[in-house]
Amino acid sequence: MSPNKEKQDTFEGLALLAEVSQLLTDVELDKVLNKVIRLIAGAVGASKSSLFLSQDGSIDWEHLFTMRNLTSDESVKVVTRVLDEGFAGWVTRHKRGDIIEDVTKDERWIIFPDDPPSNRSALCVPFLDGDEVLAVVTLVHEEVGYFTTYHLRLLTIIANQVVIALRNAQLFKRLTVQRKHLETVLTSISDALIVLNPHGVITLANPSALRILNATSEQDVIGKPLELFSERDRMFEPIVEIVRAELHQNERWTFETRTENLQKDYQVTMGKWREHERENGFVVVLHDITTLRDLSRFKDEMLRVATHDLRSPLALISGYADMVTMDLPDPHSPIHDYISVIKRSVERMQTLVEDLLRVERVRSTPLELHERTDLEALVKTVIVNMRLQTDAKKQKLETVLELKGVPRVVADTVLLRQSMENLVNNAVKYTPSGGIITIRASYDDERFYFSVRDTGIGIAPEHQKYVFESFYRVPDVPVSEKGNGLGLSLVRNVVTRHNGDVWLVSEVGKGSEFGFWLPLKPPNAS
Repeated sequence: MSPNKEKQDTFEGLALLAEVSQLLTDVELDKVLNKVIRLIAGAVGASKSSLFLSQDGSIDWEHLFTMRNLTSDESVKVVTRVLDEGFAGWVTRHKRGDIIEDVTKDERWIIFPDDPPSNRSALCVPFLDGDEVLAVVTLVHEEVGYFTTYHLRLLTIIANQVVIALRNAQLFKRLTVQRKHLETVLTSISDALIVLNPHGVITLANPSALRILNATSEQDVIGKPLELFSERDRMFEPIVEIVRAELHQNERWTFETRTENLQKDYQVTMGKWREHERENGFVVVLHDITTLRDLSRFKDEMLRVATHDLRSPLALISGYADMVTMDLPDPHSPIHDYISVIKRSVERMQTLVEDLLRVERVRSTPLELHERTDLEALVKTVIVNMRLQTDAKKQKLETVLELKGVPRVVADTVLLRQSMENLVNNAVKYTPSGGIITIRASYDDERFYFSVRDTGIGIAPEHQKYVFESFYRVPDVPVSEKGNGLGLSLVRNVVTRHNGDVWLVSEVGKGSEFGFWLPLKPPNAS
């Protein structure tokens, strides 16, 4: 090669590399690929070119440049065979470029029936990102032996430079697709979603959230503190309080709130989101439960009306039944039996009404936890009160108490005693005569534990998750007198309001163990 020719090639190569470097500013994948094909083909004077782009280890069929005018099905067949058996496949597997001086004499070149006879020489170069092949470009020319080692070296250098632009474009496209998917999901879900930074500033809000925030577009809320909106609607105050807390012992919060502006109730699920072990803020999801709460309020109102209105007629029925008994001249009349049935039915109804009123009081009235309760004395009182029931049914009552030195807790003593007695009464009711009932009570540094174990009929697994719900009674229970389904519900409500939790372990035919725990310190105590 003459000195002038060498200088000309060097100048053209530098100009080409300068043009390639401009690709780094373009992040649209289609534009980058078209420019790459044009620059490479023009740099070596190729007559035709093809490019196969790889995406996560497989062919990106959306970005495919071939030398032929093929349908989608034909492209799949041709490209698959070329990568399996042809020149581009060989370059991909060996991860280095190469030249074919005469395609008719090299077994790596596949000649298809519709190939023009003018294709005589070929050059193929991989685009390598480390050990990964991002793309393979193939060039052809009409002359035998047209491509030289200079062309191969030049295209290899260009490929190394193009890889950065290609990778950036792929990443940008992936992020764009993911963003569109996220926007579609956020737009389609009915729940309101708000993302906050660690300082409570809104960074994202979906359309449902915009309606709650009384905003028309994201521009009205993005970059603004949620505290600003809590001044307009108190429903956001619990969220703002959590954000304000300097130390968060929890990672997730669930609570209910209500917006008076829209007259709606929401269940709020709030959690931290992290990136690279660093706290980046909070994700808040608000689920509309207005219909459920309206039904619950309606149910509670109907229960209050029914229970209060039933007390007077039940008392009248019981009183008149006593008067009828007194007026019967014959003490052996069968009418006495009829009156006894009426009296027993009225008593059951009165018990149900009183239980309903008790449950309603626990759920709806403020719980004044002002009495420091001696838990050891309370448990012993329950044992004394319930021993008459176990003796009457010829059951053995065992106790395992580890309460020496247990600290006093601030609690409602009456409600706790009723809850413990309900658990024992439940065990007595569903344990046959001669069975064993064991009361256990203990404590550790943080909690007080109380449980009642029986050797009764047990509860099948499919029913266990429902037994603490109001009015739920396990079907087909072989006992003479079922409960009304409110005792265990009362226990759960009382324990929950004392910031504790209930639990159950049961096996059919072997018995059950019901229990609960209470914190020995108030939730905010240090």
